Amino acid sequence: HINNHYNTCFWMLVKSGKTEKEAQQTLKGTFSEDKNELLSQQFQVNYEDEPAMFRKGSSVYRDKVETKVKTDDYGNPIKRIRLAITVSNLDIIGPEFWGKHQYILQEGKYRYEYVKKFDDIRRLPCCNWIVVRISACQFDKFSLIHSFDKPNDETALSLMNASASLMMEQFPDIIFGYGFSNEYSFVFQENTELYQRNERLILSSCSSWFTSFYMMKWKEYFPSKELVQPPKFEAEVLCYPKPKIVCDYLSWRQAECHNRNQYNTCFWMLVKSGEDENKANEILKGTLSKDKNELLFQRFQMNYNNEPAMFRKGSCTYRQKVSCAPFTNYFQQ
Repeated sequence: HINNHYNTCFWMLVKSGKTEKEAQQTLKGTFSEDKNELLSQQFQVNYEDEPAMFRKGSSVYRDKVETKVKTDDYGNPIKRIRLAITVSNLDIIGPEFWGKHQYILQEGKYRYEYVKKFDDIRRLPCCNWIVVRISACQFDKFSLIHSFDKPNDETALSLMNASASLMMEQFPDIIFGYGFSNEYSFVFQENTELYQRNERLILSSCSSWFTSFYMMKWKEYFPSKELVQPPKFEAEVLCYPKPKIVCDYLSWRQAECHNRNQYNTCFWMLVKSGEDENKANEILKGTLSKDKNELLFQRFQMNYNNEPAMFRKGSCTYRQKVSCAPFTNYFQQ
């Protein structure tokens, strides 16, 4: 309607002698009633009398029509309702047409079929190692609310490790997990068909299961501390075609663990010694690994290499081959 209304006025003006630019200028900013008035006054045209096909466009649909299918023994016609393809020029804006033709959108099995088209399923490429990295959202706030020790809370890290172990039980296709601080990476075997490699299902399932395990194990690791605020974990997925790239990824995460922990160890030692946080950041700005080691040793008589390995290197979760006693001696262990 809008396009045809404008074009009808535009070409009537052009045909009357105006240039196209003059016609555009005349119609600039006009409303529907202005165009109707222009057509009526200048050209004695009633827009409503224009062919419906111009004003309303064409609708093609299957309409219910009564059709004679045969004749009974007395010569009376027997009619049935059939769907016939119909082309009409009518109003489909508003409820009137759709109220009279509800069957168009509600015909049997096709009623909801279109909804499936909105389900955008991304399959992760085959012959790739899938890595799902889970990390806590707003972890600084969460650790503050629950009074975690700085720079590392050993109990909180142990809780993360316990959750990771349960993840490996829940998902047998996970072959290795690596975590530190507030994140954990899980490597799925190359040929996994978990959820038919549906990216969305893998991500949502891993993040929800890890969150559930973390909350389920909370009381075991913090028996005297209430879970005031539920944890929130998000997940991202990565695909690597070669084992070497997977190893390089894990090496990168461990290097990140070392860098973060060394910085945080220095930072919180400075803060606990009386420096404010801004001053501590300023002292550490631009320092290298050896500078931080020297700072810890000279100011706090601390050898960084003597810090617990879980803080410095992170934690690895995997299935290890262990020798078991023979079945006959099992109950003697």
